Amino acid sequence: METLSLKKIYAKLKKVKNIEYFILILAIAIVVSMLGSFFRTDGNDGAAPVDQRNVADDTAGKSASGIYEKEERLKKVLSAIKGAGEVEVMISYKSSKEIIPAMNTVESHTQTEETDSNGGVRKITQTDTNTQPVSLSTQSGTQPLITKEIEPEIQGVIVVAEGADDFRVKIELLNAVQTVLGLKANQVEVFDMEDKN
Repeated sequence: METLSLKKIYAKLKKVKNIEYFILILAIAIVVSMLGSFFRTDGNDGAAPVDQRNVADDTAGKSASGIYEKEERLKKVLSAIKGAGEVEVMISYKSSKEIIPAMNTVESHTQTEETDSNGGVRKITQTDTNTQPVSLSTQSGTQPLITKEIEPEIQGVIVVAEGADDFRVKIELLNAVQTVLGLKANQVEVFDMEDKN
């Protein structure tokens, strides 16, 4: 039974024109696939590829520190406005920072021709695509190669300031936040800080 099916397969392969080209393309696809898996490892004798969870955690930590930095810089600038006094700032975002890694794409094409008993020719084209993130070996381990970082879109800002009960100071704080972050007036709220005495 098995020999019959092997004979059928062999008979079909004999009908394919240019069988040498088919075998050559198949061999090239196998070599390209092996090279692709070679480039995905970090070079430490077949060590495992990057753990995406660690990368995500690391990225989230950097993103949170970036948000804190932005708030602190804005707070420092706003508190320098005459009459503002002590200032607290909170920025809310529509989404988190988007990290776009470099991708290694390996594409292979195979094309075969079959002729049926009536003389009709049928062409079969098959395309296989394999995409993997590119990683680099560093002293701290394997890291993905980042091509682009997209900053998150700001949803709104809250400013709480000691001097916000003065209308002039409130408008200056509002204008400063709009200018620095490129926001509309309806995305910024300025409140008077509660008296701590």
